[in-house]
Parts: sequence; C-alpha cells; structure tokens
Amino acid sequence: MLSLILTVTACGMSSAGESEMDENGKAILQATILEIHDGYYLVEPVEGSTEWNSANRITVSAINRKPSPEPEVGDVLEIEYDGSIAESYPAQITNVYSISVVE
Repeated sequence: MLSLILTVTACGMSSAGESEMDENGKAILQATILEIHDGYYLVEPVEGSTEWNSANRITVSAINRKPSPEPEVGDVLEIEYDGSIAESYPAQITNVYSISVVE
C-alpha cells in the first residue's frame, strides 16, 4: 500500500514542473513556435506531451540553437533541456542544451 502511494505521489510531481528524463538525464520537448523574440521563443508543446500537461505556452531561451535552418513561426522545434519548467504564465525553460528545427 505504501509503495502505491509513493508511486502516485512521484507521478504527480513529475507533471507539475518536472519533465520525464532520458537515459542521459535530459528532457526533450517538441513544440511549435508561436512567436520569435530577441533571445527566446514562445512555443506550444506538442499535444499529449508531458509538458503540455504542465503548460500550453512556454518561453524557451534561444541559446544553444543549432545554426541552420533558421527557425520560423510555425516550425516544430526539438528542445533538449534539464527537465525543469518554471511555473509561471507563460511557463519558462531556461536551462537549454540544444534546439533544432524538426519540421
């Protein structure tokens, strides 16, 4: 019974500001660019993702972006980050390892 309670608690914590991590300790988010600003993107996570359950709008620091192709509004990005999402509106991802255009 105790292990069931701990499992449910851990699952709840993961969707409230922490994302699922890969084997390298990094989270990967796929999101559509809604707006491009100087130094950051406003994105919408792909529907059904862990991040979508946390927030429908997220600002992402544009540091560590792969140089080409140049992202445009409507593009889908793959964002590799530390798994932390600041709970504000819009939510924020600041510790970005890499960003690349996938669509």
